[in-house]
Amino acid sequence: MKIPSLLSLVLLTAVISSCNPKPAPDSQNDLNQIAKDSIDNDLASATLKNEFVEQAAIGGMMEVESSARMIKHTENPDIQTLATIMVKDHGAANAELKSIAKKEEIFFPQSLPAEKLAKINTLDSLQEETCNRFYADLMVEEHKAAIALFSAASESESNPEIRAFAKKHLPILKAHYAHAMNTQKIIHSIKNDKGDQTIKTSKDRQ
Repeated sequence: MKIPSLLSLVLLTAVISSCNPKPAPDSQNDLNQIAKDSIDNDLASATLKNEFVEQAAIGGMMEVESSARMIKHTENPDIQTLATIMVKDHGAANAELKSIAKKEEIFFPQSLPAEKLAKINTLDSLQEETCNRFYADLMVEEHKAAIALFSAASESESNPEIRAFAKKHLPILKAHYAHAMNTQKIIHSIKNDKGDQTIKTSKDRQ
């Protein structure tokens, strides 16, 4: 008689368990992560391409990432100031462009191309003075290219929202370019003589 009773107990337990499944641990966190990932995946897998959006996104990411590294690498106040502005302004512009891309279902790159990453990684291998010059040159180069890109889009881009974005940010890019040019001039004027440094910052020149 004990065997049938034991069998009945096992069957009853199985039925109760099937009617009351336990929720997966951290289910809400998993859902949040899935929702976040789906946004990025949607942007990365969107089939509609826009040359301006793609190039502007890459340029913006390049400037944010390189500037974030420079904030850690340098103690030069002129470079620190320039890099901080780049992170703030381009970070905000990237978020705005990403929102437009999502709305318009346009492909938005999620990472930098290899050649851009190589330039950023160069910052990690240089001594501070050389690194400062490399970064200043890079910001001048990147903003010169960005101004050409945004100027063209502000006139000929067919998507009105993207065209408005280009027009809005073109004056900001021109201001960044002027700032980068001034910083480049200051950084390249720093003299090195067998390790002895005569450093003049923008504050010293006032």
